[in-house]
Amino acid sequence: MSKHGILIENNSILNNKYKVMRHIASGGMSEVFLVSEMAYPDRMWAVKVSNVSNKLSRKLRDETKLLSELDHQNLPRIVDFFTSDQYFYLVMEYVDGVVLSDYFIAESQSLPTTKILDIAIQLCTVIHYLHKQEDPIIYRDLKPANIMIQHDGTIKLIDFGIARKFRQNQLSDTVRIGTVGFAAPEQFEKQQTDQRTDIFSLGAVMYYLFTGGKYVYVTQKQIQDLVKGLPKPLIHAVNQMVELEPDKRFQDIREAKIELLKANDRLKNKRKRQPSQVKRAFGIMVSILVMVIILFVIL
Repeated sequence: MSKHGILIENNSILNNKYKVMRHIASGGMSEVFLVSEMAYPDRMWAVKVSNVSNKLSRKLRDETKLLSELDHQNLPRIVDFFTSDQYFYLVMEYVDGVVLSDYFIAESQSLPTTKILDIAIQLCTVIHYLHKQEDPIIYRDLKPANIMIQHDGTIKLIDFGIARKFRQNQLSDTVRIGTVGFAAPEQFEKQQTDQRTDIFSLGAVMYYLFTGGKYVYVTQKQIQDLVKGLPKPLIHAVNQMVELEPDKRFQDIREAKIELLKANDRLKNKRKRQPSQVKRAFGIMVSILVMVIILFVIL
């Protein structure tokens, strides 16, 4: 029995169409199983299952509707949705990879700056895609546990359980919810979340990754006070993203992306210069050695 009261065994048949292979993950209100499509056994999908009796689980229908309207390389593809007397089932693309939270731990909570930048730039791209919808989609739960890294380095943003569409004339969210440590302050206040909410969370995730697992809420320090040698555009981007007041943050995720791309370019240029500097130093050493040999022969 799972913590959500969901009992589905391996080899169970779902909707006369999918065979359960194994349990692969637990979410805040659901369990996720790997299944194969019976008519095409080589096709593997992930099925997100939530209990009908759980009021929060009804958000799975909202998640299905929302994701079914989207098409982006950094989002999982929705293929099916059905119900039984007990459960809701959301069938989606199976992402073969590892969640960033697990990857971070496996790497001893120390990732290269270039790797973090690559992840962050991809997140900027998919977040912008969500924000530019006719009714902007505010993700609201950006955290390492909701970011999948595939074997080729491509990320997938998963779990849209608390995502919502922004309504211009709405004064506050109907539900105040988010993950402490990564959620923006307004998510726990009587305000409506907007695009700047996701910008804060991206900054908080980057801060966490760069500082070896520290939370900006806890440290109350700027990132350069904890991590030395970061490019200035990167320092500027992170510090502005995690401003507590929304008006002081970047107002558009593309502003953050521009700074992160600048930082990435500086790091690339720095790496290009380093081999030439080593080459010059080696040349000088060879010249000195030749001069010493010549003097030794003359004398």
